[in-house]
Amino acid sequence: MMDVSVLKTLTVLYVEDDDYIRTMVARFLKRRVAKVYEAVNGREGLDIYISNKADIVITDIQMPVMSGMKMIEEIHKIDGNQPIIITTGYNDEHHTSGKVCRNIIKPIDNDELVESIISCLRRKTEAET
Repeated sequence: MMDVSVLKTLTVLYVEDDDYIRTMVARFLKRRVAKVYEAVNGREGLDIYISNKADIVITDIQMPVMSGMKMIEEIHKIDGNQPIIITTGYNDEHHTSGKVCRNIIKPIDNDELVESIISCLRRKTEAET
């Protein structure tokens, strides 16, 4: 059973175009994980992912330049087992995906986010064994 101490070893890529949400969630994550990479759209997120493969990717869906769904598709071409969490304000099939580990509806609950990260890591670990 994983516990929250595993968070201190993780790198997270957080992709969110809303400055306020990105700042608040990144601040929360930075107090809990080893490293947080921040991106403002899917194109920037994909570039950061290619340069610095993160343990977990957390992304919004509706963003300028490249959507979260397109970024997820591109990341899965690189690593089909990459744990990805979607954060979205919409609860419909166009803004969620069965191809990701978790879909979180905004506003983001910090406890749900931490639980989702641990759950996604657990699933990846189990899939690798």
